[in-house]
Amino acid sequence: MPTISQLPIAASVTAGDTVPISQNGAAHSVSIGALLSETQPALVLAQGNLLGRISLGPGGPEEIAIGTGLLLNASTLQVVSVPGTSSNGDLRALPLATAPTGQDLIGIDQTGTIHAISYANLINGQTIDSAPPAAAASDSDTFWVGQGGNTMVGQSFSAVWPWIASKLVSFKTPVIEIGVNTTLDGTVHNARILVCSQPLTLTPILSNMGSGFQCEVVNLSAGTVLLAGTTISSTGISSLAPGQAATVRCLTYSGGTVVYASIGNGSSSPPANASGAVDGLAVTNATPNSVLLSWQAPSSGAAPTSYTIQYRESGTSNWTGSVSGILGTNRTVTGLNANTAYDFVAIAVSSSGGGPLSAVATGSTTAQLSSVTSIVWNIAPSGSYVHGSGAIGVNAHVAPPTSAVQFGFSNAATVAPSSWTAGSFVNTDLWGAYVPMPATAGTWYAWAAGTDGSAPTIYTTAFTVT
Repeated sequence: MPTISQLPIAASVTAGDTVPISQNGAAHSVSIGALLSETQPALVLAQGNLLGRISLGPGGPEEIAIGTGLLLNASTLQVVSVPGTSSNGDLRALPLATAPTGQDLIGIDQTGTIHAISYANLINGQTIDSAPPAAAASDSDTFWVGQGGNTMVGQSFSAVWPWIASKLVSFKTPVIEIGVNTTLDGTVHNARILVCSQPLTLTPILSNMGSGFQCEVVNLSAGTVLLAGTTISSTGISSLAPGQAATVRCLTYSGGTVVYASIGNGSSSPPANASGAVDGLAVTNATPNSVLLSWQAPSSGAAPTSYTIQYRESGTSNWTGSVSGILGTNRTVTGLNANTAYDFVAIAVSSSGGGPLSAVATGSTTAQLSSVTSIVWNIAPSGSYVHGSGAIGVNAHVAPPTSAVQFGFSNAATVAPSSWTAGSFVNTDLWGAYVPMPATAGTWYAWAAGTDGSAPTIYTTAFTVT
């Protein structure tokens, strides 16, 4: 019988192959699969993992990975980090977080066990806006400060005051230069020195200033600075001469809210060389955008060196416009709104400043109705038009320029239009209108006349409507 070493070598082994075994003293054969069915199969694991059982029920071993914070060192499982720390326990090695929100988590050791807590729960919702109200402030109150670094230390109110006091002595009042008419406003001019480099008007608006408002006004211009509106002054006049200064305050008391100006030496009466009020202020020669004002020189006080006009829309309380440096006793005020009533006052200005306001004179920019003496066409219809559609623009120069005119179309040069369109003042002496297109085809002529029928004027060149 050959020995095992003399047998040929099998190329491969399967579970169905058989081998001899001795069973109860007798020789038998058994398959390799049956022979090994009760033995532990070979284990193949990745380095650094453990054996265990993660599936439900009994069964063979399964591979278990090592989680964050644990390390299999030789045959020992070690803890190398905890949530919220770096591997060596140094928080500075972690990446910096942005500003925390209420839902961000922070590691916390609670009775020896690591837990996570939300930022909102950690501070118990205690933010500055939800803190309980404090009692009245006192010297012993403290707050956090960082002194020369990011370490927070406590500081008392009483310790801060000497520092503030040391800074007050070096505080300088801000200076603002003003060169145009200006409305005083608490957010811009309060606690300021206002240097007026041009003759101008300062208009107080009580609602914008508020009680307690204060500013210094210095007139360094060559003309007068006018304090408009209902300003009460210590000298009885409402302006500053060149080189004068005033402290302007807004005050609320039992009598109401007022603006008070302390001028010069604070005298309660006008200086001897101040002008009196002008006399006989009158408004004439109104146009849609201007009026002519005339007046008489003051009958008392010093001779005026110039005059100032202030104006406002009737029914309003603040003087919104002014014209200064007037050398005569009349002035045309331009740039007004058409068909609007205005109030006007005149002020005589002497070497010591402006005198009292004149009596209020009211005038309207509604053009005076008077007969037209002449009409010269500027733009008239030309060419051919389609009947019944749109309008035709026309205008003409009118004398007197304040006399209102009307425009119309007629199909005869000898018969006036059956309907007219009122003209509108354009500028200077020019009036114009958009006249509706004739409803029927034919030959037509453009007419213009005063609204009272005066000076009817025909444009001699006819136009056609198809």
